Amino acid sequence: MKPLDFRSNYAHSREGLSELTRFIGDIFEVDVSPLDRMGHDPSVVAFGWWLEDELVANVSLYERRLWLLGEQVTAFGVQSVAVRPEWRGKGLFRDLMGRALSFADARANLIILATGTPGLYTQFGFRQVEETTFRARLAQRPTRPSRRRLSLDDDGDVALLLNIFSRRTPTSLVASACDHPALFLLKTVETPEIELFHLLDVDAVVAVKGLNRQSMTLLDVVAPSMPSLEEIVSALGYVGERIDVHLTPDRLSWTPEEKIAVDNGYMDRGVFAAEGQTFMLSDMRI
Repeated sequence: MKPLDFRSNYAHSREGLSELTRFIGDIFEVDVSPLDRMGHDPSVVAFGWWLEDELVANVSLYERRLWLLGEQVTAFGVQSVAVRPEWRGKGLFRDLMGRALSFADARANLIILATGTPGLYTQFGFRQVEETTFRARLAQRPTRPSRRRLSLDDDGDVALLLNIFSRRTPTSLVASACDHPALFLLKTVETPEIELFHLLDVDAVVAVKGLNRQSMTLLDVVAPSMPSLEEIVSALGYVGERIDVHLTPDRLSWTPEEKIAVDNGYMDRGVFAAEGQTFMLSDMRI
């Protein structure tokens, strides 16, 4: 059998990105090719073992821009961690995690990942992080609809969204992320029930589920200036009974009635200043 070749410079070359896209599709059944049109995250650094032109094991890092307890923090996220089935049990996962963590530790004090298998990562010093969903009933109220639904199939709508992302303010100063929009866009593509609306009067884009139901979920707000929850609900024209907010609500001018602890699979390694607080970073990620 031919020897494997280690590489870490392939995430942004045409051939390397094409193979990484195929690898992610094969292992995770996620199609990242829409980002060829909408924009890949330029901060991604991939670490992989290759058999000639085939990627057989990968760990990727990407830059995370966070607000934690009023301070702007640069961290790294870990994603696309996998080994093709025929190459498992040969130490490739441990090797690549070691290389990636050494790279990240030299540049940041915090590393974050999301996983459904936390036991794989405790050996590397990761701790599970508890998040919170915020909920309240909504009283009957007048609305002032001022919205336009966005389509990621429309290049103009994508351009509008990317422009607002470039001017984005943090949704929360307690705990929030102002990351590159790539994962936000992929989450929307992969989850048909998520709707994106441009709220015209407040120049904000919101990601929601259940707009026409009695219970709506607010997933994220992208805006140069944070609107209040009342302004968001009014601009959406939402007349349901309850709202679940999946982001930390300190900048929404709103007080939730319930705080529900949830495990979204987040783990951290390093200094996470908001640990012990009630917060939600964002569900808009793959």
